[in-house]
Amino acid sequence: MVTLNPKCIDDTTTEDLIEEAERRSPGARARIEARVAELALARRVRALREKRGLTQTELAERAGTGQAAIARIESGKAVPKLDLLARIATALGAKLDVRLTPVRS
Repeated sequence: MVTLNPKCIDDTTTEDLIEEAERRSPGARARIEARVAELALARRVRALREKRGLTQTELAERAGTGQAAIARIESGKAVPKLDLLARIATALGAKLDVRLTPVRS
């Protein structure tokens, strides 16, 4: 776990915090970006479920999993494997788009 300097952060940007974390722990940027992506996925699943008017239990039944799994995914405590994510997307009437893109050098 990376701890940041507890200085006043009123004028500190997110990028500043990430750079400080990277200086203290090489690889921190990649870990932070991965976690941000996981949390974005969690928010998207919940937003689509709510937009469709489904409960976690209803989504779980349609996706062939349990309500607790949906709760863990939506809270960001678990990241689903692609097969489950594909079933969730289908249950939500959504398209799953997975891409590999080159990283800037």
